[in-house]
Amino acid sequence: MSTNSRIDPDDVVDAVARRADVIQRLLDGPQYNRDIRESLGVSRSTAYKAIRELEELGLARRGDSGYELTAAGYLLFEEYQRFRSRVEVICRPAQLLAILPTDIDLDVEVLEGAEVSFAERHAPNRPVTMIGDAIRDADVLRGTGPVVLPSYVDLFHEQFIAGKLEAELVFERAAFNHLATDYADQFAEAVESDVLKVQVTDEELPFGLLVIEEPTPKVGIIVYDRGGELRGFILNDSERAVEWGKEKWEQYRAEATPATPGGS
Repeated sequence: MSTNSRIDPDDVVDAVARRADVIQRLLDGPQYNRDIRESLGVSRSTAYKAIRELEELGLARRGDSGYELTAAGYLLFEEYQRFRSRVEVICRPAQLLAILPTDIDLDVEVLEGAEVSFAERHAPNRPVTMIGDAIRDADVLRGTGPVVLPSYVDLFHEQFIAGKLEAELVFERAAFNHLATDYADQFAEAVESDVLKVQVTDEELPFGLLVIEEPTPKVGIIVYDRGGELRGFILNDSERAVEWGKEKWEQYRAEATPATPGGS
């Protein structure tokens, strides 16, 4: 490669992705053509074409002990691995992310290391169980409710009355009206026990949010489809995820007003 030639970044990205297995071998140290083809189980011509392409892009060169990566090759492969890792983080809950609006300001770090549960045809209650476990493990939590599910009304009520949970929840107005009407006794009892505070918003909540503060800080994203059906749950205890969850909850709370058992 001429030192004056310009390299198209798109060509580099494509080559690094396609030749990642060869680059991985070169990370172990200089390799001859035969070493590459034997370790990867490819033909002589395939190994030659791969090395030739990396040479032309300035990512590899021939040294005294075989082919080796250049400084550019090392740096670009590190960036490629970092990028691919983040792509994998996004792809894992991609089915759920596709349901959410695009303007929720979701950072990749919120998803990194998260537990993800999907409501699948053969196991529709898997996220229900995971959410229930998170609520039972919580001593103090804040959350949002775009949807009211009977199983969670019962669970929250049990935890409140047993003195095991304190919570502040923000509901969409329609969800709150359903809660206050169809579950009036349970709702009133929880509020009167002074362990539940409820806020009501006229804004549409794009997902359910659980911000568990004690004993172990965690944040959970509950994903519903447009029909209100539970589709999945994302749970993370990373510091960045919890920070994001707190910020989002504060935004929703700022747009809400206090509610009472007798009305909004």
